[in-house]
Amino acid sequence: MRPILLIFCLIFTSCLSGFCASANKPKIIRTWKSADGRELKAELLDFDAVEIKIKRMTDFQIMKVPVAKFSAEDQAFVAELVHERNLDQGMTKGPYAEKITGTFVKAVSKQGLNYQIFGDPKWDGTQRYPLVIWLHGSGQSGSDNQAQMGGPTGLFTDPEHQSANPCFMIAPQCPDADIGWNKQVADNLMALIADITSKLPVDLKRLYLTGSSMGGFGTWSLCAKYPGVFAAGVPLCGGGDPKKAGVLKNVPMWVFHGDQDPMVPVERDRVPVAAVKAAGGLLMKYTEFPGVGHSLTGLVYPMPELHRWLFEQRLAPASASEKVE
Repeated sequence: MRPILLIFCLIFTSCLSGFCASANKPKIIRTWKSADGRELKAELLDFDAVEIKIKRMTDFQIMKVPVAKFSAEDQAFVAELVHERNLDQGMTKGPYAEKITGTFVKAVSKQGLNYQIFGDPKWDGTQRYPLVIWLHGSGQSGSDNQAQMGGPTGLFTDPEHQSANPCFMIAPQCPDADIGWNKQVADNLMALIADITSKLPVDLKRLYLTGSSMGGFGTWSLCAKYPGVFAAGVPLCGGGDPKKAGVLKNVPMWVFHGDQDPMVPVERDRVPVAAVKAAGGLLMKYTEFPGVGHSLTGLVYPMPELHRWLFEQRLAPASASEKVE
């Protein structure tokens, strides 16, 4: 399954996470249907990917039944329960467990993308936490898996901010500034996000993307390409495509630029912001700093109002007419 399809599928099926994340899980009594259409009302007692244990409601007989003997709908139901339970245990037993230490840990994705990841091992794994993705600028590209650790990485993960807004955070490193957060690099990043969100207790309705300069362009681009994935985007001194205004009008974004930026002209943000607003984008926010150049991270990321706004954003339910490409 393509990474982006996996993310959409996880979002679509997240309605079950309330049950799975509950400390006191309610009984599940449902009418099960066999592969040949026979129905059986029973309480679910236990499950795994291969077999379920149920109590038949007519005579309270307890039995174990292979999942493969049930309808496709019931099999999907059990698969989602297994998935959510795996998320509950993701910080202690999953493939990312050893990387969740309370500090940033270096890693390499299956596709070869360098990144660092932050999470707190003291968290309750049955809760779901936001994921913040930081995209660095062109000067931090390379292969040392360290140069990208600037911008908001220290601020978002310090004890004060984590106490107010606990979140996972990843800081990928673009290998080539000539490519930027585009093409295969973007695909590899989306594959990493899909893998993390399928194995750690991440709140799929709260994926936040932010970046500066080249990362600002990347934030605009990825929010436009995947409007049903990211709950909010915060691009700094970057630029977007005004032709994507219709796609971006329903994506919460807070854009920042200095009006004296010598590297990325302020019009690169002014024009797409105006286009999104003209298209009816009521969720678009724009802040321009008078007399300020290209360095904005020290001004923007400490803003308390930005943190309040960002962590309030949640992905809106997808329209039935929306299609996944």
